[in-house]
Amino acid sequence: MSAGMLYAEECSRPVIFPLISKPLNDTGMEYANYNWRDKLGMNQAVYESYRIRENSSKTLIKKSFHASRDLYTDVYNDTGRYSFLSSKNYVVAVSDGEVLSTGSFYAGTDVVTVKHTTCDGRSFIIRYGELDKSSIKVKQGDKIKQGQVIGRPGFLHKTDDEGNIIPIDVIADKIVFMLHLEYFKDSSSEEAYSKAFSDNRYDRRSDIEDSLELLEEGYKYSFGEQIVK
Repeated sequence: MSAGMLYAEECSRPVIFPLISKPLNDTGMEYANYNWRDKLGMNQAVYESYRIRENSSKTLIKKSFHASRDLYTDVYNDTGRYSFLSSKNYVVAVSDGEVLSTGSFYAGTDVVTVKHTTCDGRSFIIRYGELDKSSIKVKQGDKIKQGQVIGRPGFLHKTDDEGNIIPIDVIADKIVFMLHLEYFKDSSSEEAYSKAFSDNRYDRRSDIEDSLELLEEGYKYSFGEQIVK
């Protein structure tokens, strides 16, 4: 067997999908109207959609663009029993890599940032966002393998003065667990991934890109089928 053939066999899956099962906002699934691979800006789960929020004067305004593809993993009716809810899905590493950092993210969730190097020579950074903090299995400096569990998806929420959990609506009257996945192409940059401004606005650094192509590639290798357009 030639070295080239051996390399090809060893690199049969350069990347995999970041979930162990298909998301609920996939084609043919219950929440396909929020399809994760729709065109840019087409729905709230895709890259470059805009979040409409109130400013301090209660005026509805567009905020900075959505910087990820969101993968919905579990959707529950809002019964108020939040402590009993968790995702049945797992977030896994798309390829081998090193954990650059872990920490708090948006609205009561956490993020794990990983520098990935694929078996076919690519290098990039993925931020696995909106994770359940208590579920995270890795720490800064860990070397991780493709398919290794990083944690479980979480859901957006805040707490009131008494410590009660108040969910943030993603779908009206539902609790939505999801993975928010951000892709940065420059794995050598040490610039901050995002900068926060007033009115809950964020600007991402210039090397952020749409993760759609990577997710489609991983979907094929994880589930043994092409994306249904």
